[in-house]
Amino acid sequence: MTARGAIALFVKTPGLSPIKTRLAVKLGTDRAEQFHWQAARSTVAVIKQAEQSCELQGYYAVAEEIAATNGIWRGMPCLWQGEGGLGERMRHVYEHLIENHDFVMLVGADIPQMTVTDLQQASSWLEHEEQARFAYGPSLDGGFWLFGGNCSLLGPWWTDVEYSTADTGAQFFNAVKQWGEVQTLRVLQDVDESSDLLVLHKALQALASPVPEQVQLMRFLYGLTPELTTLDEGPYV
Repeated sequence: MTARGAIALFVKTPGLSPIKTRLAVKLGTDRAEQFHWQAARSTVAVIKQAEQSCELQGYYAVAEEIAATNGIWRGMPCLWQGEGGLGERMRHVYEHLIENHDFVMLVGADIPQMTVTDLQQASSWLEHEEQARFAYGPSLDGGFWLFGGNCSLLGPWWTDVEYSTADTGAQFFNAVKQWGEVQTLRVLQDVDESSDLLVLHKALQALASPVPEQVQLMRFLYGLTPELTTLDEGPYV
Protein backbone atom coordinates (compact mmCIF):
# COMPACT_ATOMS: atom_id res chain seq x y z
CA MET A 1 0.00 0.00 0.00
CA THR A 2 1.41 3.38 -1.00
CA ALA A 3 1.94 5.79 1.89
CA ARG A 4 -0.30 8.84 1.75
CA GLY A 5 2.54 11.33 1.98
CA ALA A 6 6.08 11.56 0.66
CA ILE A 7 9.06 13.40 2.09
CA ALA A 8 12.15 13.95 -0.06
CA LEU A 9 15.51 14.64 1.55
CA PHE A 10 17.79 16.65 -0.75
CA VAL A 11 21.38 15.45 -0.50
CA LYS A 12 24.70 15.68 -2.31
CA THR A 13 27.13 12.79 -2.44
CA PRO A 14 30.65 13.24 -1.02
CA GLY A 15 33.21 12.81 -3.76
CA LEU A 16 30.70 13.50 -6.53
CA SER A 17 29.61 17.08 -5.83
CA PRO A 18 31.01 20.11 -3.99
CA ILE A 19 29.41 20.08 -0.53
CA LYS A 20 28.93 22.90 1.97
CA THR A 21 31.51 25.07 0.23
CA ARG A 22 31.19 28.00 2.65
CA LEU A 23 31.58 25.66 5.59
CA ALA A 24 34.55 24.00 3.89
CA VAL A 25 36.41 27.32 3.74
CA LYS A 26 36.66 27.29 7.55
CA LEU A 27 36.64 23.57 8.33
CA GLY A 28 38.17 22.01 5.24
CA THR A 29 36.51 19.83 2.62
CA ASP A 30 36.74 16.57 4.57
CA ARG A 31 35.05 17.91 7.69
CA ALA A 32 32.38 19.72 5.67
CA GLU A 33 31.58 16.46 3.88
CA GLN A 34 31.55 14.57 7.17
CA PHE A 35 29.11 17.09 8.59
CA HIS A 36 26.78 16.71 5.59
CA TRP A 37 26.86 12.93 5.93
CA GLN A 38 26.23 12.99 9.70
CA ALA A 39 23.46 15.57 9.34
CA ALA A 40 21.79 13.52 6.61
CA ARG A 41 21.91 10.40 8.82
CA SER A 42 20.22 12.32 11.64
CA THR A 43 17.52 13.65 9.35
CA VAL A 44 16.88 10.20 7.89
CA ALA A 45 16.45 8.78 11.40
CA VAL A 46 13.76 11.37 12.12
CA ILE A 47 12.07 10.64 8.79
CA LYS A 48 12.09 6.90 9.50
CA GLN A 49 10.34 7.51 12.82
CA ALA A 50 7.80 9.76 11.12
CA GLU A 51 7.06 7.13 8.49
CA GLN A 52 5.34 5.07 11.17
CA SER A 53 3.19 7.82 12.68
CA CYS A 54 2.41 10.01 9.65
CA GLU A 55 1.80 7.52 6.82
CA LEU A 56 4.91 8.89 5.11
CA GLN A 57 7.39 7.39 2.67
CA GLY A 58 10.86 8.88 2.79
CA TYR A 59 13.01 9.35 -0.32
CA TYR A 60 16.50 10.55 -1.03
CA ALA A 61 16.56 13.25 -3.71
CA VAL A 62 20.17 12.99 -4.85
CA ALA A 63 22.02 15.65 -6.81
CA GLU A 64 23.89 13.20 -9.02
CA GLU A 65 22.19 10.84 -11.46
CA ILE A 66 24.74 8.08 -10.82
CA ALA A 67 24.12 8.20 -7.06
CA ALA A 68 20.43 7.40 -7.56
CA THR A 69 21.24 3.93 -8.86
CA ASN A 70 24.51 2.77 -7.30
CA GLY A 71 23.43 2.28 -3.70
CA ILE A 72 25.52 5.01 -2.07
CA TRP A 73 22.48 6.19 -0.14
CA ARG A 74 20.68 3.41 1.71
CA GLY A 75 17.56 2.95 3.79
CA MET A 76 15.12 4.86 1.57
CA PRO A 77 14.32 4.86 -2.16
CA CYS A 78 16.44 7.23 -4.27
CA LEU A 79 15.43 9.54 -7.06
CA TRP A 80 17.50 12.00 -9.06
CA GLN A 81 16.83 15.70 -8.56
CA GLY A 82 17.24 16.36 -12.28
CA GLU A 83 19.01 19.12 -14.16
CA GLY A 84 18.93 22.86 -13.59
CA GLY A 85 18.88 25.26 -10.69
CA LEU A 86 17.32 24.64 -7.29
CA GLY A 87 13.85 25.75 -8.38
CA GLU A 88 13.85 23.38 -11.36
CA ARG A 89 15.12 20.49 -9.26
CA MET A 90 12.58 21.06 -6.49
CA ARG A 91 9.78 21.21 -9.05
CA HIS A 92 10.98 18.00 -10.68
CA VAL A 93 11.07 16.05 -7.41
CA TYR A 94 7.80 17.50 -6.12
CA GLU A 95 5.84 16.81 -9.30
CA HIS A 96 7.27 13.31 -9.63
CA LEU A 97 6.17 12.38 -6.11
CA ILE A 98 2.77 14.11 -6.12
CA GLU A 99 1.73 11.72 -8.92
CA ASN A 100 1.72 8.84 -6.44
CA HIS A 101 1.14 10.51 -3.07
CA ASP A 102 -1.55 12.74 -1.57
CA PHE A 103 1.02 15.25 -0.41
CA VAL A 104 4.75 15.87 -0.68
CA MET A 105 7.31 17.53 1.58
CA LEU A 106 10.81 18.65 0.60
CA VAL A 107 13.58 19.12 3.18
CA GLY A 108 17.32 19.66 3.17
CA ALA A 109 19.98 17.67 5.01
CA ASP A 110 21.24 20.68 6.98
CA ILE A 111 18.27 20.79 9.39
CA PRO A 112 19.10 17.72 11.50
CA GLN A 113 17.45 19.29 14.55
CA MET A 114 13.99 18.86 13.04
CA THR A 115 11.75 16.46 14.95
CA VAL A 116 9.00 13.96 14.32
CA THR A 117 6.61 16.49 15.86
CA ASP A 118 7.54 18.99 13.13
CA LEU A 119 6.75 16.43 10.44
CA GLN A 120 3.55 15.34 12.18
CA GLN A 121 2.36 18.94 12.26
CA ALA A 122 3.01 19.41 8.55
CA SER A 123 1.53 16.03 7.62
CA SER A 124 -1.70 16.52 9.57
CA TRP A 125 -2.20 19.85 7.81
CA LEU A 126 -1.44 18.58 4.31
CA GLU A 127 -3.44 15.36 4.46
CA HIS A 128 -6.76 17.20 4.07
CA GLU A 129 -7.90 16.86 0.48
CA GLU A 130 -10.78 19.34 0.38
CA GLN A 131 -8.56 22.35 -0.39
CA ALA A 132 -5.11 23.23 -1.65
CA ARG A 133 -2.79 23.40 1.34
CA PHE A 134 0.89 24.08 1.81
CA ALA A 135 3.37 23.84 4.69
CA TYR A 136 6.32 26.19 4.99
CA GLY A 137 9.23 26.04 7.43
CA PRO A 138 11.17 29.34 7.55
CA SER A 139 14.90 29.55 8.28
CA LEU A 140 16.59 32.24 10.33
CA ASP A 141 18.78 33.21 7.37
CA GLY A 142 15.79 34.20 5.23
CA GLY A 143 15.39 30.89 3.41
CA PHE A 144 13.24 27.91 4.28
CA TRP A 145 13.90 24.41 5.60
CA LEU A 146 10.66 22.66 4.56
CA PHE A 147 8.09 23.05 1.84
CA GLY A 148 5.10 20.80 1.40
CA GLY A 149 1.92 20.71 -0.64
CA ASN A 150 -1.06 18.51 -1.45
CA CYS A 151 -1.58 19.39 -5.13
CA SER A 152 0.35 19.73 -8.37
CA LEU A 153 2.15 23.06 -8.80
CA LEU A 154 3.27 23.21 -12.40
CA GLY A 155 4.34 26.63 -13.60
CA PRO A 156 7.28 29.03 -13.86
CA TRP A 157 7.01 30.41 -10.32
CA TRP A 158 9.46 27.78 -9.01
CA THR A 159 12.20 29.37 -11.09
CA ASP A 160 11.00 32.97 -10.72
CA VAL A 161 12.18 32.88 -7.09
CA GLU A 162 15.75 34.08 -6.58
CA TYR A 163 17.43 31.48 -4.40
CA SER A 164 20.27 31.90 -1.88
CA THR A 165 19.34 35.48 -1.00
CA ALA A 166 18.20 37.10 2.24
CA ASP A 167 14.59 37.22 1.00
CA THR A 168 14.36 33.86 -0.77
CA GLY A 169 11.89 32.60 1.81
CA ALA A 170 9.66 35.66 1.47
CA GLN A 171 9.65 35.35 -2.32
CA PHE A 172 8.80 31.66 -2.12
CA PHE A 173 6.09 32.16 0.50
CA ASN A 174 4.44 34.99 -1.44
CA ALA A 175 4.39 32.86 -4.59
CA VAL A 176 2.92 29.80 -2.85
CA LYS A 177 0.17 31.60 -0.93
CA GLN A 178 -1.50 32.51 -4.22
CA TRP A 179 -2.39 28.85 -4.72
CA GLY A 180 -3.78 27.87 -1.32
CA GLU A 181 -3.65 28.23 2.46
CA VAL A 182 -0.20 28.02 4.02
CA GLN A 183 0.67 26.78 7.49
CA THR A 184 3.95 28.16 8.81
CA LEU A 185 6.07 25.83 10.94
CA ARG A 186 8.58 26.89 13.58
CA VAL A 187 11.69 28.79 12.55
CA LEU A 188 14.90 26.75 12.43
CA GLN A 189 18.52 27.57 11.56
CA ASP A 190 20.16 25.68 8.73
CA VAL A 191 23.93 25.36 8.47
CA ASP A 192 25.87 27.31 5.86
CA GLU A 193 28.64 28.98 7.85
CA SER A 194 30.82 27.64 10.65
CA SER A 195 29.09 30.02 13.08
CA ASP A 196 25.82 28.13 12.42
CA LEU A 197 27.30 25.01 14.03
CA LEU A 198 27.05 26.57 17.48
CA VAL A 199 23.35 27.33 16.93
CA LEU A 200 22.78 23.78 15.73
CA HIS A 201 24.61 22.27 18.69
CA LYS A 202 22.43 24.24 21.12
CA ALA A 203 19.28 23.22 19.23
CA LEU A 204 20.25 19.56 19.39
CA GLN A 205 21.02 19.81 23.11
CA ALA A 206 17.55 21.31 23.66
CA LEU A 207 15.77 18.30 22.16
CA ALA A 208 13.73 16.42 24.73
CA SER A 209 14.14 13.01 23.06
CA PRO A 210 16.90 13.04 20.44
CA VAL A 211 17.26 10.01 18.23
CA PRO A 212 20.61 8.18 18.53
CA GLU A 213 21.86 9.71 15.29
CA GLN A 214 21.23 13.21 16.64
CA VAL A 215 23.25 12.30 19.74
CA GLN A 216 26.07 11.09 17.49
CA LEU A 217 25.92 14.34 15.55
CA MET A 218 26.26 16.30 18.80
CA ARG A 219 29.36 14.29 19.62
CA PHE A 220 30.73 15.01 16.15
CA LEU A 221 30.06 18.73 16.53
CA TYR A 222 31.64 18.92 19.95
CA GLY A 223 35.23 19.97 19.43
CA LEU A 224 34.70 20.73 15.72
CA THR A 225 35.15 24.46 16.27
CA PRO A 226 36.83 26.46 19.08
CA GLU A 227 33.47 27.94 20.10
CA LEU A 228 32.02 24.50 20.76
CA THR A 229 34.99 23.22 22.75
CA THR A 230 34.40 25.92 25.34
CA LEU A 231 30.85 24.74 26.00
CA ASP A 232 29.69 22.47 28.76
CA GLU A 233 29.46 19.10 27.04
CA GLY A 234 25.90 18.57 28.19
CA PRO A 235 24.04 15.32 28.91
CA TYR A 236 24.44 13.71 25.48
CA VAL A 237 28.17 14.09 24.82
